[in-house]
Amino acid sequence: MNLSQEKQLEFSIQVIHELLQEQQEYVQLELDLSHAPSIFESKFGGTGYVPHDGAIPVNAKNQQLRLLAQIACDDLTLQNFPSKGLLQFWIYDDDLSGADFYHPTVQNGFRILYHESVDPTVTEAEVLEKTLPFPEDESFFPVEKEVALKPVKAAESLSFNDYRFDKKFAEKFNQLSPEEPIEEPYDLDIDMWDIEEPICKQFIEDSGWGHKIGGFPAFTQSDPRDCIENADRFDTLLLQIDSGTIDDSHEIMWGDSGICNFFIHSEALRNCDFSEVLYNWDCC
Repeated sequence: MNLSQEKQLEFSIQVIHELLQEQQEYVQLELDLSHAPSIFESKFGGTGYVPHDGAIPVNAKNQQLRLLAQIACDDLTLQNFPSKGLLQFWIYDDDLSGADFYHPTVQNGFRILYHESVDPTVTEAEVLEKTLPFPEDESFFPVEKEVALKPVKAAESLSFNDYRFDKKFAEKFNQLSPEEPIEEPYDLDIDMWDIEEPICKQFIEDSGWGHKIGGFPAFTQSDPRDCIENADRFDTLLLQIDSGTIDDSHEIMWGDSGICNFFIHSEALRNCDFSEVLYNWDCC
């Protein structure tokens, strides 16, 4: 393009600063090591709530799934998200952690369950009686230790790797450079990763990471929604679980320091319809 690299850099920095001003609320999930969570609390791993007349979810081979995460929805105050009950994420414990990368919305190796009401008379012992043991020496389960979660309200901007970033960036860039429009940042003669301006550099390297509900995702590879038709069907980050330490002896690990995402459409979420959820994880 004819626009000088200096101007391209100047406009890119301005665009990123503008995007950083457009914040969306989300819930950051902090690990809480102060206590062992009950079957009614928000947690990663461990034993989840199962109604008296319920059963542990299974895959097509009748193999039990394991609780990846449970969210007490009365701890949430996010638009479209339920405000009561328990939202559960179950996965099969194999080398793919229940994921089917060719059919990421088919709930076979994973399951999303929503319990609108919870019976407080259910006990953990009762649930454990329904749970079949799994050989630990054959386990690939990413969460090595049950850990309670503390929800913290926060806000963030559109992340660098979100499938919507390129279009949003181009729209704002073209307002500054209408005579030399671009369709995506890769049309520029500069590499976004080479931007050294501190705020922009931090945004490009760090945006989207962490355990969270809502907000915007991060990926070690790329946004899987880029590869599907009508990506806006999954416009909302339902849950993200990152790799990292739990304590001195345990960690959460997706492959080689990867990250896990669940996506849903905002309208389905508003209706508490979890029948179509995209589950994906990737690693370095």
